[in-house]
Amino acid sequence: MAKTHAIDTALLQQVRSLLGHRCEHDGQVWRLIDILPGEGLVVLESDLASPPIQMDQYGRASHRANAILQVRILDPVEGEITLEMQELLECLQSTLRA
Repeated sequence: MAKTHAIDTALLQQVRSLLGHRCEHDGQVWRLIDILPGEGLVVLESDLASPPIQMDQYGRASHRANAILQVRILDPVEGEITLEMQELLECLQSTLRA
């Protein structure tokens, strides 16, 4: 069973300062829209000019909506920041320097 690790306050403040910023992740542009510290996740929204059409429960075209991606902040076993989160932080922080 994995232990839950508390997210460092300084790390949370760092991530909060990046809310609303965009970066490229897995070949797509994403915007940081939320932090879920209780779940240990950050939430990213796809930044497509024309998002894909979503289907309703019957498979009919319903509306356009950007994709949502959740990224784990800490590794559940080690309690260290995940590699994916490190890469996101570096990318998002580079937008502050640009």
